[in-house]
Amino acid sequence: MKNTPLRIPLVLVGFLSAGFSFHALAAEPEPQKAAPSKKPKADKPKAEAAKESPPSSLGKPDYLPEQARSLLRQKMERHGQDARDLMYGVTLLQYDVARAAAKHISAEPRIIRPLPGGEADLNALLPERFFVLQDEARLRARAVSEAAEKRDDKALAESYGRLVETCVACHSTYLNHR
Repeated sequence: MKNTPLRIPLVLVGFLSAGFSFHALAAEPEPQKAAPSKKPKADKPKAEAAKESPPSSLGKPDYLPEQARSLLRQKMERHGQDARDLMYGVTLLQYDVARAAAKHISAEPRIIRPLPGGEADLNALLPERFFVLQDEARLRARAVSEAAEKRDDKALAESYGRLVETCVACHSTYLNHR
C-alpha cells in the first residue's frame, strides 16, 4: 500500500477516536444526585413535566367518596407492585418472577359484587363493568402464569398484552364510571 499524505493522520485520528470511545465506555458513571421533588411549573408543557416525575397513581374519580377510594387504594397498591414485578418479569423473560407475580394477581381477593339489598354498600358505588373486568383480569393473569411456567415466550407476550388491555379498561371504568 502506498503512503499518502493523508493516510497517517487518518490512522491517528481513528486510533484516538477509538481510544476516547473505549475510555468513555469504561469510565464509571457519576452517581446522580436525588433531585428535590418539584411540582411542574405552569409554563412548562405537560409532556416535559411528565418526564420529570411520572404519576404513580390514578386520578381520583368524583363519584366515589374518600372512604371507598381509600379502601380501593390499599388493594391497588399491593396489586400495583405485583403489576410492576410482572412487567419486568415478562419483559426480561424472568419466568419465575413473571409466574409468581401473575399468580399473586390472580389470587388477589376480589371486591365482591353488591348483594341484593346492599345498595348502601361501598361496592355498590362501582359500575358493573368493574366487576366484569376484575374477573377477566384474574383469568388473564392465570394465562400469563401458565405461559411463564411453560417458558413459552410468544404466549407470555400475548397473554401479558391481553392482561394489560384489561388493566387499562378497568382503570378507565374506575375513573369514568362506565
